[in-house]
Amino acid sequence: MPEIPAIAENYSETEQARRRETERLGTDSIMPLVLRLSLPAMVGLLVSSLYAFVDRIFIGNFVGELGLAAMNAAIPFMTLIFAFSILIGRGCSVIYSLALGRHDYEEAGKIFMQGMFLHLAVSLVLMTVGLSFLPQILTLFGAPEMALGHAVRYMSVALFGTPFAMMLMQNHLIRAEGASAYAMVTQVVGALLNVFLDWVLMAGFDMGMRGAAIATVVSQAVSVSMVLWYFTRRSVIQIHLSNLLPTVAVVKRVLFNGATPFLFHFVATLTWSIQNHMIQAHAVQSGHQVAAGMAVFGITLSLFQLIMTPVLGLSMGMQPLIGYNIAASRFHRVRKIFMVSTGLALMLVMIPYLLIEVFTGEVISLFGSQGASLALGIYTLRRYVILMPLGCTTALFAHYFQGTGQAGKALLISFVRQVLFALPLMIFLPRFWGYNGIIFAFPIAEFFGMLFGVAIMSVELGKLKRLEREELAALEDTIQSC
Repeated sequence: MPEIPAIAENYSETEQARRRETERLGTDSIMPLVLRLSLPAMVGLLVSSLYAFVDRIFIGNFVGELGLAAMNAAIPFMTLIFAFSILIGRGCSVIYSLALGRHDYEEAGKIFMQGMFLHLAVSLVLMTVGLSFLPQILTLFGAPEMALGHAVRYMSVALFGTPFAMMLMQNHLIRAEGASAYAMVTQVVGALLNVFLDWVLMAGFDMGMRGAAIATVVSQAVSVSMVLWYFTRRSVIQIHLSNLLPTVAVVKRVLFNGATPFLFHFVATLTWSIQNHMIQAHAVQSGHQVAAGMAVFGITLSLFQLIMTPVLGLSMGMQPLIGYNIAASRFHRVRKIFMVSTGLALMLVMIPYLLIEVFTGEVISLFGSQGASLALGIYTLRRYVILMPLGCTTALFAHYFQGTGQAGKALLISFVRQVLFALPLMIFLPRFWGYNGIIFAFPIAEFFGMLFGVAIMSVELGKLKRLEREELAALEDTIQSC
């Protein structure tokens, strides 16, 4: 096992303490370490998901069904923006973790600065194009005519927050340093502020869709300011403006390692757009109103994201651990980290899943749904999430391969689930099964994607066992030579 380089004498006492904290990723007991990094990520994601969840509750109660339908029409656009933000943010996070594992703090500083430049550049392009062609883009993404005005009012404000939404992804680099608690705080503050501003602007000032958008933009701006404060005051890296302009080498690695989550969310944009068009085409045929169908799927998707929080939090907590220990050649720890994370994920996902299944009606009614819309919401939600406890493990597999620098395998898992299964099923099942085809396309795709992921992960675990034996043999040789 390689030695950990000594901390340079010219570092300050504070810097040494920070670096020793980061180096604990390769030495501490695995279960407490996984929980220490994952629980703050879970809490942070939970409160972060309240951005969409609370917005929809307020919109459902103060704007109504058309407002919820408009939010569902805006989901593909917001997901596309998130796809680009996570392409850069997650790509930076992977190579940032690997740099920390090698104790190359100068390289880590370059990665942070170049990531900031990429976030700003891409966000300005997306914001400019979005504002220039907003009605056309929303129509392309499946906004029905009766809800287009509401969708335009929301996105015309929300797009100004694109730079904040993208730079917030630098939060992943804070987790990579092991400071998950602070990363969580940045998300908690933003989410709580969003709830407060939603109440003030929508309930107090009756600002409708624009009020919801303003609340989100201001909250994201505050969270980003907290992220930037961390890197200027507490991070193990040093910030130099000379590192701001991106280099080809770093950009290629960022794009390569961020390609998997980007593909996942880009294809999700396509899937949700097709889903919106399919609702317009098949909801009426199945005896439902288009606006009701759009509103119900908007609620269902926001709840689905909420239920996925434990698994995604575990994945985010696991990834820097995996990356650090792979770089340090501690393969026995890598396998244990993955197995512990998988067991925790399967247990934790069952809690929100069962709560949703038991209290479906009460949850749907939070959004102001009544009568036929409430019944449709209960029917849709229970069936949409039916196979989620099995399919959610695929996210863990993808994060593992991202953390180990095997972005190609993570990309393959996402490709099979989203492109090979989800897209074709969303297009063809409704033609034969109507509204039910729209509901069941996703869980069926999740199930078959999970089977493929298990097959790929089984091979990887076999490789880790072989590397463990080599690691143990090298350690024994070192002991004998001493």
